[in-house]
Amino acid sequence: MRCPVCQGQSTKVLDSRDSGEAIRRRRRCQACGHRFTTRERIETSVPVVTKRNGKKQPFDRNKVLAGLKLACRKRPIPDAKLEEIATQVEHWSATRPESTVTSQAIGDRIMHHLYSLDQVAYVRFASVYRSFDTVDGFEVLLREIAKAQQVSIEGQRTLFEPEPATAQTAATKSQSKRRKPTDKGVPKPS
Repeated sequence: MRCPVCQGQSTKVLDSRDSGEAIRRRRRCQACGHRFTTRERIETSVPVVTKRNGKKQPFDRNKVLAGLKLACRKRPIPDAKLEEIATQVEHWSATRPESTVTSQAIGDRIMHHLYSLDQVAYVRFASVYRSFDTVDGFEVLLREIAKAQQVSIEGQRTLFEPEPATAQTAATKSQSKRRKPTDKGVPKPS
């Protein structure tokens, strides 16, 4: 790191703090003694989005957030939850091995998140995203909603629903297997 005053290359880090999105370092130049602050941020590569018409443009988190806010307008969903979904979609698209991602894949990802959050917002987003012309399109969407109940956000189908087993029910099942009721020595009610 060069000193901004004397351009010396020998600096010493006096203090480092993580400020959430960047690391703040307080430095001192070994040559002239000048103190200055630097901020370090992890560089993420922004993927290129391929639109339906073939045009390519860089990923824009604000467009994702605007679409989410429009679909969730007048719904009881906090803005923090929409920010979280936008962050998850951005992280998902930035960590893909491919440098390009289709707008359809991003829309599908958003729809998975909206389905688990609010089904009305899901239908609103899907109606704009898929641009339905007829009622038949909505019928197809409703069938897809039924299928989506069996698909996780990561895209894996669930084959079996886990049974909610508690310690008490497991204990009762094991006790009932050990005790077998018999008629011997038990008085019959009259």
